[in-house]
Amino acid sequence: MPTLSHDTTSTISRRVNGLALARADAALIRPLVDRIEVAMVVGAGRGEAVYPLGRYMVADAADVTSTGGNTAMLTLFDEMFIVDQQLDTAFDAGGQLVNLAVERLLDGLPIAEVDIDATEQTSTNSWSPGSGRGGALTDLATQGGYFKPWFDNNGRLRVMRAFEPAAQAPGIDLDDTRRVVRDSISRVSDLLTAPNRFVVVSNDPGGDGDSQPIVGTYDVPASAPHSISQRGFVISKQVDAQLPTPRQVQVYARTLGIQQTIYEVVELSTPADPRHDGYDVVRWDDQLWLEVGWEMPLAPGAQMRHTLRRAYPDTTGAEL
Repeated sequence: MPTLSHDTTSTISRRVNGLALARADAALIRPLVDRIEVAMVVGAGRGEAVYPLGRYMVADAADVTSTGGNTAMLTLFDEMFIVDQQLDTAFDAGGQLVNLAVERLLDGLPIAEVDIDATEQTSTNSWSPGSGRGGALTDLATQGGYFKPWFDNNGRLRVMRAFEPAAQAPGIDLDDTRRVVRDSISRVSDLLTAPNRFVVVSNDPGGDGDSQPIVGTYDVPASAPHSISQRGFVISKQVDAQLPTPRQVQVYARTLGIQQTIYEVVELSTPADPRHDGYDVVRWDDQLWLEVGWEMPLAPGAQMRHTLRRAYPDTTGAEL
């Protein structure tokens, strides 16, 4: 059974694994150039509705011979596979606004439209030939205060400003629909060892060699059980980045913290639901959660598996 998965921690966030086609059907596909659109059909007849689930390209193909006949087993990637290739020339952000630098980085690639939020953050970073364009895109996104970019249900490259999940209205309410399969719920917690402070150090403040490093910090919200105020001590994670101003370093630290902070994580199953996309805020068990991954078997009646990360409100009121 083929499965469509979405993983916000991966550069290529969406993949279809285990797609088996009869030899005749596989012959209709030109693996090097064709694209495959996946959609979910709900209802029938006049009440039928079609919901897109992304646009994909063939990443791997293998012929399988069995007593039931020959088939082709395909693996599909979203179009981040095109983005995540080596740069053949150097790329310099040149002090541009990050959203403009991202558009220039992607200019000329045969991908669908880019949907990017505006930002006031700039970048002076550069990448040499041979660097991965996907890595450069991720670096620029973090500098600009964005979540990791992904290709959404409509096949667009989405670059969204990072937000505190607990400060957002939920887009999907699982309490209202009562669609969660009760015996599917699994809770995981890494709170005992999870960092509660993220520190970003820049040794390139744009001055001379005697300039002091610029340091930015992000502390997890005090309402979280592993926060500094509740645990009584700091567990820090330090990252080095080349950024010229204190504000840029602080934005980088905040964005990194929002994306990587480990709170309580729950996995649960529901009937397949095409509303889920990327970084959705979900209400479940009377709490807010950020969805960081999901997996959907592509078969009628199959259950969709979700990975949700608990959201805790920022009681300091800090905002950048």
